Amino acid sequence: MTLFASIVIVIAAASFVALPFFNAEPVADGAASPGPRVLRTASERQTFERQKADAYAAIKEAEFDYQMGKLSDADFKLVRDKYAAQAIEAIAALDAVSVARTRQPKDARRPPRIAFCPICGRAVPPRANFCPACGQSLQEAVA
Repeated sequence: MTLFASIVIVIAAASFVALPFFNAEPVADGAASPGPRVLRTASERQTFERQKADAYAAIKEAEFDYQMGKLSDADFKLVRDKYAAQAIEAIAALDAVSVARTRQPKDARRPPRIAFCPICGRAVPPRANFCPACGQSLQEAVA
């Protein structure tokens, strides 16, 4: 019985670990995209944010290595250009999302603003999440 339970646990763990490999979209390495992509999910946005941050970090590290004399001029230019292209691709994809969001109607982008607390009636400052007098959550009042 314990052998059977052990096998079931190992199979479940292996399938859990292998699941992302079967759901991933194949990406052609070095393939140039025709234009900025429109990101559909938050995970894609996080991926490009991470790609941008990693590219910036790699460029800073290459600049440091170049100043320390560890990289030649040609190697530094090659590394910098490679990571600059990755950063530009990520920024273009993130900008496409920003442009798509600004085209939405204003009512769809912002939640309604509450001018007065529904509990105590005191005026509420703009962008406040809680009433400064009674501490009532204003997010619950909107819903």
